[in-house]
Amino acid sequence: MRPVISKCGNLCSICPWGHWIRKNQSPAEWESYVEDAKKYVGFTPTENPCQGCQTANERLAKDVGIHNFIRGCYARKCALHNRFENCAFCSRYPCAKIREMNRSDRVEETEKRLGESIPDDKYESFIRPFEGKKTLDEIRTGLGSDQIREVETVDLIAPKTTEFPQVKRNKMNTTYMALHDALSKVITSSLGLSDIDTIAGQELFIARREVLLRLLWIIARYGTFKDSKISVDSITINANKGGTSGFPTTEAAWGRWIDILSRTGIVAEIEFSTQERSKITTPTGWLRERIPDTGMPAWFLKVSFDDTLGGIASLKTLQSYAQTLDEKKGKSAFATFKKADMLFLQDA
Repeated sequence: MRPVISKCGNLCSICPWGHWIRKNQSPAEWESYVEDAKKYVGFTPTENPCQGCQTANERLAKDVGIHNFIRGCYARKCALHNRFENCAFCSRYPCAKIREMNRSDRVEETEKRLGESIPDDKYESFIRPFEGKKTLDEIRTGLGSDQIREVETVDLIAPKTTEFPQVKRNKMNTTYMALHDALSKVITSSLGLSDIDTIAGQELFIARREVLLRLLWIIARYGTFKDSKISVDSITINANKGGTSGFPTTEAAWGRWIDILSRTGIVAEIEFSTQERSKITTPTGWLRERIPDTGMPAWFLKVSFDDTLGGIASLKTLQSYAQTLDEKKGKSAFATFKKADMLFLQDA
């Protein structure tokens, strides 16, 4: 069978979620296969199979959950908009989104998550299908310059902040002005991303910024200040994510987010409550929220501001700002925070 390749290079024809792989499996074989998929991929394949990334949106059944993921995929949206067979044909390849999707060595990361090596047959079944860049690189090598087309760029949707209000100069307002400068830098940061003038790049940028600002709000509103840092536990983070998708769920993913935060001037680290791996990660390697049988947080995120953001002084003011917004704005507090809106100072 000729391989069925997604826009981003994943191999649909051997994907555990695709309909192709299921055709010749007995119920018993499928049950065993699902258990392996859960172990090596980290998720359980859905009962209703995916029809594949290359299937037109109007032909993707709405009652199949994985199709919602397919419709929302940034790389797919971009490739469809540009009429690329796959991302290898794009002038920006590999763009920020493709690099983000292939940001680490899947074998190395999976083996670290599981604490064991991956047999060759399991690699071919559960790791290789998702090594999209490896597939796209092979395709790209065989393309002539006339087959590679310029991507259509889009206008950048720049994040907006509310101007600092005209208020009297006093100690409190001066500290808030410094915080406003710091938050404005964070909110308008490119987060180290390139290609944000493409559909895939811009959607990735917007999604990352939403996670960043939600995380910063959780830190500011619910964290505890100690030793020049704000600390917030895993239970609190998970309880206050709201509907924001994209929060990290593994140690490696948090490592990547710590790097993203550093690009804005936010210094962060993860501190585990115990050195016993089985108590902080599930058998499939996801970070636990609580230590089993105790109800205690499994880990803590500790954050500080570097000098470009005003250091300790701005960090302390950040907590005061979040608390004030919560008291004054209620349900709209986070929306106000995202714009660094400090107009309430006019009422002081």
